[in-house]
Amino acid sequence: MTNRTRHIPSYLNISSFQKITSPNTIQKISPRLLWLMTVGCGVSVANIYYCQPLLGAFARYFRVSDAAAGNINVFTQVGYGLGMLLVVPLGDKISRRTLIVALFAIAALLLGITGLSANLWMLDVCSLLVGFTSVSCHVLIPYGAHLAPDEQRGKVIGHLLGGLLVGILVSRTLSGWVAQYLGWRWVYEIAGLLMLWMSVLLWIALPHEQPAFKGSYMQLMASLWQLWREQPVVRQSAWIGATLFGAVSAFWATMAFFLEAPPYHYSLSLIGMFGLVGAGGAMAAPLVGRITDRKSPLLTIRTGILLLLAGYLLLFFARWHIAIVIVGVILLDVGMQAAHVSNQARNYALLPQARTRLNTLYMTAFFGGGTWGSIWGNIAWNHAGWTGVCVAGCIMAVMSGIVIFPHLRKTHS
Repeated sequence: MTNRTRHIPSYLNISSFQKITSPNTIQKISPRLLWLMTVGCGVSVANIYYCQPLLGAFARYFRVSDAAAGNINVFTQVGYGLGMLLVVPLGDKISRRTLIVALFAIAALLLGITGLSANLWMLDVCSLLVGFTSVSCHVLIPYGAHLAPDEQRGKVIGHLLGGLLVGILVSRTLSGWVAQYLGWRWVYEIAGLLMLWMSVLLWIALPHEQPAFKGSYMQLMASLWQLWREQPVVRQSAWIGATLFGAVSAFWATMAFFLEAPPYHYSLSLIGMFGLVGAGGAMAAPLVGRITDRKSPLLTIRTGILLLLAGYLLLFFARWHIAIVIVGVILLDVGMQAAHVSNQARNYALLPQARTRLNTLYMTAFFGGGTWGSIWGNIAWNHAGWTGVCVAGCIMAVMSGIVIFPHLRKTHS
């Protein structure tokens, strides 16, 4: 064992990460900076979800099937997953301030082009690229964890993830409203202006830092594999995050089709309003972060899984009354947020100098699961309707519990 370790390059030796210290490490984060970073997380991640209430509108505008329009959501999430894997690790190698601002500016340009899409093919390609460049929130979150003192790290992570969830939820509402009154193209143009504005504010406010990783980009990517292999907590968290986000994504990928159909026949603006319904999850994030600081994160992860499963069991009866849909959405988002914040806190506690890469591994799996959840939700909707979507969501929620509930883990092994 000793001989093998001696021949591992320093950039692959996990123990070396704990010995590297950045001369510019700042163990504080002001309330003003925390709020700015929180808004940045929300504005950035919102780009991935503007399309979801618009899928029916895309199908009508471009005269394509629901399945073809649903692919826009899939392309966006595929791009996001690729950006997580290929771009986010750079946060350990180059200045996170520079990387964040560059991503915001490039995404702003691509959003403006997306709003000019002349056909579905162009919209698909632009959606892929927008997803690829909208990963700046996942550089902001480990940066916030880096700036926070140890005893407040869970609280800061919860704050930033709360902003991320608000961005997801409000994006759907704004998208529906803007599309209803100005047309879907303006959704992307306004989003581009927001990203440009935030890039300027973040360039002014974010502090400078000295990255800890000194190897090449290929060495940086190679180190991901060893981190994955040697950190069982990351693998467990990745499985839970992927399956739970897949379950939630199956719902949001088909929600517009469900609410446009009988018995509800809702307009785009009303469908977009459902983005605000899940705001309970965002409000719960700082609380979950504080609980995670004081207690075992396994408690909140298990609770989150059970809440999400309860939400789907309730949504089987969504056609009975709209109040059932509302309660179901709240349970889905609160459950997802409870597990997600705790998963993030577990990962960030492992190796301080590799936080961006640990976040890369977790979030790549997380959004990979979201992509598959969107695909399976789309397939379930087209073959078995709303009941099929709920069955798919329940299966994914149960799969997440295999590695975290002791009796299921024993059965599985």
